[in-house]
Amino acid sequence: MLQDPSLTSKPVLCASGIRPVEAVILYDALLPNAESKLMEALHEIDPEESSFTNTFRAARYALAEVGLCASDLVWRRAIREYAANRNDDDDPVFEIANKIRDLVKNWVFAMPNLNISSRGFNVTPKFVQLIHVLKSCGAYGDKFRGIVLVQRSEVATIMVNIMRTMIDELAFVRPYALSSELFRELLDNFASGKHNLLILIKTLEDIDLPRVNVFIRYDLFESQLSYAFACAHTMVPDGHLIHMVEKGSDLHRRILQEYSGPALDDRWIKVVLQGGNSPVPSCPLKETGNPYRSDEEMASRPEISIGDSINGGRLLEDDALLAVFRIAANLQCSIITPFLHPLFVVHPTPIPSMGGVQQFVCTVTLPPGLPLQTIQGPPCFTPVHARRSGAYRFCLRLFEFSGLDYRLIYTPDRSDDNAYANPSLLKSDLVSGNSCYMRKRPNFWVNSLRISEERLFPVVISVGNPEGPSEPYAPIVILTRQPLPHLEPFKLFFYGVFATVKNARGPALIFDGERLNDLHSYTLRICRTIANKAFVCSLEKMAYFIAPLLPSQAKDFSCSNTTNLQDAIDWEAVARANSNYVTRFSSDNLRDLSEFEDAVIQDRLVEFTRRCYVVRLRPDLSPMSKPSDSPREAEYANILEYCRARRKGFQGLQDNNQPLIEVSKAAAVLNRLNPVHKPLIETNKTSPKYLIPELCGKCTIPASIYRTALLLPSITRRIDDFLIVKELNAQFFANMILEQHLLSAVFAPSATFETDYERLELLGDSFLKYFSSVYVFVFNPALSEGALHKARQHIISNKVLTQCGLSIGLPSYIQGKTFSYKLWQPPNFTVQDVSMQHLGRSNDFTSSSGNGGMTIDTQTQAPVNDTNASTMLSTSQSKTKHKAPDDNITQWLGDKTIADVAEAIIGAAYLSGGRNVALRAIKALRLPVADVEQWEDFRRKALAPPSNVTPRLRGGTLSAVEEIIGASFKYPHLLSQALTHGSIHGYENTCYERLEFLGDAVLDFLVVRHVFNRDDHMSPGAMTLLKSAMVSNSALAAVCVRTGLHAYLLYESYALGNSIQSYAEQLETRRQEEHQKAVRDGRPPGQYWLDMEPPKILSDVVESIIGALYISDGFTSDGVESMFEKILEPFYDQHVTVKTLSHHPTKILFEIMQTQGCQQFSIEKEKLGETHGTRCDGRIQIVSMWNVLMSLPVIVHDIILASATESTGYIAGRMASTAALDALEGDPSFMAHNCSCRNRIQMGKKDYKNRLEKMLADLEEGQNVTTEEDHNNGMGIE
Repeated sequence: MLQDPSLTSKPVLCASGIRPVEAVILYDALLPNAESKLMEALHEIDPEESSFTNTFRAARYALAEVGLCASDLVWRRAIREYAANRNDDDDPVFEIANKIRDLVKNWVFAMPNLNISSRGFNVTPKFVQLIHVLKSCGAYGDKFRGIVLVQRSEVATIMVNIMRTMIDELAFVRPYALSSELFRELLDNFASGKHNLLILIKTLEDIDLPRVNVFIRYDLFESQLSYAFACAHTMVPDGHLIHMVEKGSDLHRRILQEYSGPALDDRWIKVVLQGGNSPVPSCPLKETGNPYRSDEEMASRPEISIGDSINGGRLLEDDALLAVFRIAANLQCSIITPFLHPLFVVHPTPIPSMGGVQQFVCTVTLPPGLPLQTIQGPPCFTPVHARRSGAYRFCLRLFEFSGLDYRLIYTPDRSDDNAYANPSLLKSDLVSGNSCYMRKRPNFWVNSLRISEERLFPVVISVGNPEGPSEPYAPIVILTRQPLPHLEPFKLFFYGVFATVKNARGPALIFDGERLNDLHSYTLRICRTIANKAFVCSLEKMAYFIAPLLPSQAKDFSCSNTTNLQDAIDWEAVARANSNYVTRFSSDNLRDLSEFEDAVIQDRLVEFTRRCYVVRLRPDLSPMSKPSDSPREAEYANILEYCRARRKGFQGLQDNNQPLIEVSKAAAVLNRLNPVHKPLIETNKTSPKYLIPELCGKCTIPASIYRTALLLPSITRRIDDFLIVKELNAQFFANMILEQHLLSAVFAPSATFETDYERLELLGDSFLKYFSSVYVFVFNPALSEGALHKARQHIISNKVLTQCGLSIGLPSYIQGKTFSYKLWQPPNFTVQDVSMQHLGRSNDFTSSSGNGGMTIDTQTQAPVNDTNASTMLSTSQSKTKHKAPDDNITQWLGDKTIADVAEAIIGAAYLSGGRNVALRAIKALRLPVADVEQWEDFRRKALAPPSNVTPRLRGGTLSAVEEIIGASFKYPHLLSQALTHGSIHGYENTCYERLEFLGDAVLDFLVVRHVFNRDDHMSPGAMTLLKSAMVSNSALAAVCVRTGLHAYLLYESYALGNSIQSYAEQLETRRQEEHQKAVRDGRPPGQYWLDMEPPKILSDVVESIIGALYISDGFTSDGVESMFEKILEPFYDQHVTVKTLSHHPTKILFEIMQTQGCQQFSIEKEKLGETHGTRCDGRIQIVSMWNVLMSLPVIVHDIILASATESTGYIAGRMASTAALDALEGDPSFMAHNCSCRNRIQMGKKDYKNRLEKMLADLEEGQNVTTEEDHNNGMGIE
């Protein structure tokens, strides 16, 4: 069967008995096709495609997949079905449509011409190969049944039309386009042979059809389930599965390798074969989730679907089956004991009321691990529809439980849209080189507002008690219109401590209109109170709501208990807050302790004012007292006299003996995302310590809720950060990158976030150099080393990275500035002019005590339930603080920052999934690399020099070198090339230079990865210093000599030989001396090779051997990593550490501080006395403090990082600097948590150099003279 000499095919062996015989049919790539003559004429009539829009689109699809003939025939079919419903000559579109109709009706259409050498050839090479395959199926005779799988229904329809005209070639073929609902009659026709070839579209591949002899995958899909369905359809003796693959297509090769054949476990084929009526296997299922529908197709499907508010995707009923398979596979792989219940069980259910028509119901049961495990779908007329409906109902219920992973809903590819290609550049500064860009706002809040329902999805936010049990933080509930995705816990920073914010999603809650209004008012009250701004927002535009929990629920709450939230909301607290912003204390309860528990009070009865927490009620004090610990009233006889003198309109108290309230100042909203905190600057105005209850109002929001509410700006900002990263990951990187890495990758150091991109940028930069070196090496086999360097620059330069970042709109996703908490504003909120009065009901309140006219001021209050207030903004609002909101949605970024973020994303991708995921990220960033889809492509396309053009190795060289490096060469002639110097006559073109270029990049990446993994919190500055020291020519030359590799070099230069021998002897002498000094000083041996200029061949040969080994292993790093672990890693761990980077550790300490941008550090000298010698303290002066766990004291502006006491300043300086390096190595996050100098004007390199020279000179000044007085020179030496 399938014998045709015109076919270009490659057999694929059957993996097991359950699979059909597979073959790959190759076809030539499609040359860029011009439009047909008909399309050109049509575009002259309608260049904007305003009429027959769908037909224009279908014709383009047909042109790409089938050819010019098909493109024209699409129009003939469309015009035959066209009928004018109007007769309006004044309508321009109607006039255009009539012109198109007349043109097509009178057009002479050509029949398909499959002769590729003919001038009239009008089909694609791909379609020609399809016809050849079908012709070869004639040997099946009447038993022939076949399926051709295509992506688009338009292509399926036109294929059938063309095949029916090819009577001579395909006389036995009776095709039918199956692109819509399947009816029983069609199924019978296919079984009987009336139709023996079905052109099937992708979305219908799961339907139950009779088995076929031949299944042709005309289009390939990144879906293992699609491959499994194809195998299941071909489960007959002598069945064939055909894959149509474009010649030279790396994409098609990758799809075949990753999504078909051995990549899929046989058990998945069995599951599909049984319609899911079997347990899912405990093995992964690789899917992209792409439904392979165009945006136009999605728009034409108005039926109910599950929406993804993050990226705007939709999950239709047709797609739910794939989603359930993916969920089940992930759950089965995550449990220890396999779950043996069938996934789909379809039951026939006769319904008498329907006249006895049999229907089917599907029960869906998934492995444990979700809030929902089993559900039954609605009755359907076919088992296929029953499975789809059951799967969709399961996904819908899971969505309502906030348990549906948004990544299961495919994100439309909008990477080519103008909205994403435009980076929203606003303006540029030619002096600084920076540009202003719009910051990205999450699409989630906009998309979620499109769904107007009374259903809200709760997320409980809990922060613990970061400031101790005396200042509790109550959990609160954020209710969103669409379920928030899973959010990892994150940190908020306080003075000296941090709090971990946990969140727990609960099932959807249904609220009636009254409750929604209550939540709307309460949310406004909370936001107005914490921001002290007159926020307004209508109910329809409010993106999320806030609610308190009952005190009993809040105390016993755990983030795992979110199932009964409907009854856990404290509606009395909501009503209390909505009624007024403050209440007065009654004279009857001034001594009631419970009245002051968990209370916030204010001594001005206006809405926007300062507030205080109640510490305790002081019955021992009264207004007639003068507390000694309250400096505010120090100049007055007592507190009453202070009020009489300072309070405007004060008319006395009803009760002069009432107890006082001891209070503490309530903090304002702060940026809790910045680990480097500046202490609050106290104003000259003294805060109150004691207040008189009669003159105060009690805030209607409890203190525990108020404290948590003050964190809302930071919490919601971090939620926005997560949402933006999820968008970026889905839009451009197919969710391949772990979100915690991608989050760090988009944060610039200037944003002062807990982590930033610097470490990832170093890793990504080295990987990009590694990848691009391999790329240019493979695709430019004739270029010299110098030309390879130039070619690599066209990929890795900052200019290229910046341009690529701009092309996808990357600047909008970058977080380049500190969170401006003062400008915080929830989505769609506006600030009302506080001069507006009496917008609604009055909130006047007369105290029950009836004292001196002390009523609550309503002049600054807008009712929180006024939904029309947002439209009543005064024109004066635009005159004040007009530019402040712009500052919150724009940012200035330099080109270097954009390039650094691109490299950091590559580093994040590598950490997430290795080199192939990093390669995908490189392509997603649109870097100029083509013809490579996976790392395996390098091995296939590389050209190595043949063995007869390299010199022969000396006897024993191969085994000796392999013994030294701990790896074997599969191709020894590559080692010969790696050891060959250009001085050998006749082998100039095959010397080690190209290999050295490749090996340099491989080694650079291995070193950075080694440092990155060895010290997972080391500062980027220290990592850079270590990496530079490890890959320096002098260090590699020392490795070469130390291991003896230099003895096997091939060269013909007497001078070079003498130079190598002399250097090796001197190096050995220096090594012995350094080891003796290290033993004497009690320190590890340092870099004994410094200050020696080695012959460059020694370092080059180490890199060239790495390059040769890398190629010999098929462009994999297995052998190279063995070499690294045997000779390089031990050498680095012994000689190249932070403490051994130079002979004077003070220099290294200064270099680390310089790379961190720290400006306030010094080494101070203090003479203790003749018996004590000199003490040298390494002090780093910090502008703000966040105390981390350290063995050293941390002091604001004078942090003693380390100290040492020795007989001379020189020795003390060395010892103090060494101890400081030890401290930094033990706590790598110290600088990030304590230094914010980088956010101010940076010190120049020249200033650093001068400062370092003066410090070293001062330390050395006292090396031999211990009695000389030390003076402060004002340059860091104090």
